[in-house]
Amino acid sequence: MSPASSKPDSKACPLATDLKGIGQLIRSRRQAWEFDLLYASELVDVPVGALSRLEDGQSVETVQLFKVLNDFGLAVLVLPKDDAVTAMAAVGHTYEPVWKAQPVSSVVRRMKAPPLVLHNITPTLFLDFDGTLHIGHSYLSDDGEITLDTGRPLLEFAPFLANLLEPYPAVEIVLTTSWVKTLPVDVVASYLPATLARRVVGSTRDVKPRLSYVLDGTDRTYVISSFALGKGLRHWLAIDDAAHGAYHFGPEPGSLVDHFLLLDGLQGISDVSAQRRIQEWLADVHAPRQA
Repeated sequence: MSPASSKPDSKACPLATDLKGIGQLIRSRRQAWEFDLLYASELVDVPVGALSRLEDGQSVETVQLFKVLNDFGLAVLVLPKDDAVTAMAAVGHTYEPVWKAQPVSSVVRRMKAPPLVLHNITPTLFLDFDGTLHIGHSYLSDDGEITLDTGRPLLEFAPFLANLLEPYPAVEIVLTTSWVKTLPVDVVASYLPATLARRVVGSTRDVKPRLSYVLDGTDRTYVISSFALGKGLRHWLAIDDAAHGAYHFGPEPGSLVDHFLLLDGLQGISDVSAQRRIQEWLADVHAPRQA
């Protein structure tokens, strides 16, 4: 059974009034997905000991608590105590509070996030390999040889990309391929034609996706978006056959859709329409730089 097919018990009481209650909700969530503690801790990037203590109702660092909650798809709702009765009823539970409501401040300050500054105008291409520069999934043998499950040549479409980029020497490449999880970036880049390899300036290997994005298949999109916005990139395009759900990322829903070219993994960039889209992007980002 895949983790995504298992769902937490919707009948479990969502109200937690102490660390023990929070720990029980987190443990229930993890067990429903059939993740062991070690695997879950790696996905949310917290020490396994911290996750274990949290599930046992023991104190952990606040940052770790909220990271686990967020990556487990859980949220903290803070509201007047008496309103908990209404909130619980809305999700199908009955609850009788033993407290009295307290007066609340009449002043509510709305904190606005600082505006996002996209200061880096270097045109940047986020590049995948499998399903993009070749057809098939790659495998690394014990002796270090990389082959495709389709038996086709590695990076057979790389020359197409090299030709598209040739008139635009300012374009840099950031590798998003899963190869960088196993091999050093310079080694991965060495498989590319020299004209592409020298454009490689880094990879997204150090950006870890949240568990919720791994479960719904949008982890690649999250990683690329986080890298691009974190670097303040203004002109960028991600070409990938697994960058799903772009509409839901960015400062506003839909604001990053035009930055993603979702490819057909059975064609990659050999698809003429995909090449046309890359050409359009190159022309768009080149014009303001010349001006």
